[in-house]
Amino acid sequence: MDRTMRNPQLIYQRQSVMNASPLKLVVKMYDLAIQASYREDERKLREILSALTESLNFDYEPAGQLFELYRYCQDLARKQKYDEIREILEPLRDTWEEAANQHGADLTPSQNPSIQ
Repeated sequence: MDRTMRNPQLIYQRQSVMNASPLKLVVKMYDLAIQASYREDERKLREILSALTESLNFDYEPAGQLFELYRYCQDLARKQKYDEIREILEPLRDTWEEAANQHGADLTPSQNPSIQ
């Protein structure tokens, strides 16, 4: 039997991701990035920042600004400046969560201007 099928926490986490709206997925990605910064896991943090960068929709203005912030955070991760990364990502995460809660978590990607 698959390891994930025996672990209720992993099953819950998988279902949570599978059922999340695009906005909630962005919040989850920020959560993972922030957790990686606390663990000082440069590899994982840079992986998550890359995924966030790849999800940007450059048809909308905020994407360019987010791209620059993610790139800057990548540079900070290389320099192991995890506190500075959290200072940038935590307020962004809170803003995404507020947007998800205010505008309904069920927006489709085409309705969300910053993610594809």
